[in-house]
Amino acid sequence: MKTLQGIVASWGLAIGEAQILYSDDPIEIKKQTGINSENEISNLKKAIDKTIKKIDSQKVNLSANLSEKELEIYTAFNSILNDPEVLDQTRDLIKKQNFNAAYSYYQVTRNFISELESLDDEYLNRRAEDLKMLSDMVLKSLLGDEKVTSKVNNPSIVIAEKIDPSQIAEINQTNLLGIITTEGGVTDHSSIIAKALGVPYILGVKNVVNIVRNGDKIILDSKNKCIHINPEKEISQKFEKEILKEKSINKNQLIKSKYEAITKSGKKVDIMANVGSLDDAVQAKRFGADGIGLLRTELCFLESYKMPDEKSQLELYSKILNNLPEKTHTLRLIDFGSDKKVSYLPLQNEENPALGQRALRLGFSYYETLLKPQIRAFLKLSKDFNIKILCPMIANINDLDEIITAIHKEQKELNQQGENIEKLPPIGIMVEVPNVALNPNDFISKADFFSFGTNDLAQFLMAADRTNKNVSHYIESGNQSVLKLIRNFALEVISKKKEISICGELASNINYLNEFIDIGISSLSMPPMLIPKIKEEIRSLK
Repeated sequence: MKTLQGIVASWGLAIGEAQILYSDDPIEIKKQTGINSENEISNLKKAIDKTIKKIDSQKVNLSANLSEKELEIYTAFNSILNDPEVLDQTRDLIKKQNFNAAYSYYQVTRNFISELESLDDEYLNRRAEDLKMLSDMVLKSLLGDEKVTSKVNNPSIVIAEKIDPSQIAEINQTNLLGIITTEGGVTDHSSIIAKALGVPYILGVKNVVNIVRNGDKIILDSKNKCIHINPEKEISQKFEKEILKEKSINKNQLIKSKYEAITKSGKKVDIMANVGSLDDAVQAKRFGADGIGLLRTELCFLESYKMPDEKSQLELYSKILNNLPEKTHTLRLIDFGSDKKVSYLPLQNEENPALGQRALRLGFSYYETLLKPQIRAFLKLSKDFNIKILCPMIANINDLDEIITAIHKEQKELNQQGENIEKLPPIGIMVEVPNVALNPNDFISKADFFSFGTNDLAQFLMAADRTNKNVSHYIESGNQSVLKLIRNFALEVISKKKEISICGELASNINYLNEFIDIGISSLSMPPMLIPKIKEEIRSLK
């Protein structure tokens, strides 16, 4: 048996035979001159129309299993195919240089792709990937080379150098047991779709296409972030039993998930959901969340082509909260910076973006267009929903004073405009900076609640970037230090009747549930799919 490590893009266990999707050979485009330009322009239009029709068909294939949010990915592909700048430049080449359509379209799209790839911008890099996938589909249509490379006839774990949304859509979903790739990212469109479909997906597995052979037995184990190739019979049987057991347990836990999590001795803990999209909110309701413990509002910004205004934010947040309208929700103010760039903000590269101009530091730098509309949207939401406002990256009391003053200022301005917001929502601190974790008494009088962001707190404590595979192993070794900080913090805070919650990865770690309950943690927030299991674990505790 050979074991390879990777990065989890979509959680789950799977066992089955490998089917390799080999990368297509590079498309050979020959330059032809002296052709009939009108015929070539007509051929280009037919190829693009044919590609759009194919994308629409793929969207229909997935419509029963994806929410509108994910289906919008395929809708956006049509806009990319109809990009007027790309089409105008292609037609100009055909007319002015008398080049054939395939060569002209290839030159124009490759120039655009190169420009997008050269920019240090996650969204634009993702756009380059989309354009490459779509332009290759158009070129194959022009060249009459449209063979299906993603045909999977039997239930299989698909192995590929990389996989794109079009390939996923072409695979019969009953045959797609899991996905393993070398390339890709946890936020790219393929990962988003795999997650929404409930297909386990591990990426970043080095050289997997050359190591695995078609028909090899594969175990995809997202719990341990690895794959096993041709495991021994005993190990296969163990995993098969685990998968069956997990399906049965998951079914029972899901049924019970709508009930509260109360220990045998009567201690209650709210189990909340980490939510970053409308689909996450739907999943939170399905898996029995007691509310949203962390609404990652920055995804509203990262997925937008332009700066989201107050109205668009209010509409999106309302749609999300309406999935659990009677619950209490914690909404975090923006938490991104140069580590997650957006095209509409001129952010400079920083050597240590996690410690740089991010979150509220960035928000106050662009207050009128970035932070002010979000605060106003939150305050308007508070009239219809039970919300709490969570402030990220608070490092000292001045940071807290600044954001509280801003919230009061926007409340006053809204009331002058007739909104009638009589009471502010509770305002809390994301405890992720060691200075805050070590000095709770500096903040108790001004913060209404506290939420430990254990992911950032651990990386700051251990001087290890949690996104860097070379040093991320240090994070777990800091768990005991993080627990010590939480316990000491709670001794000061809970006596003042201030609630403490946890919303980092530690929140869903079964090994620490007893400690959290002993400390007096009021709520734990985690990915929606983990909620039923954690609730069941808590009910089993004394």
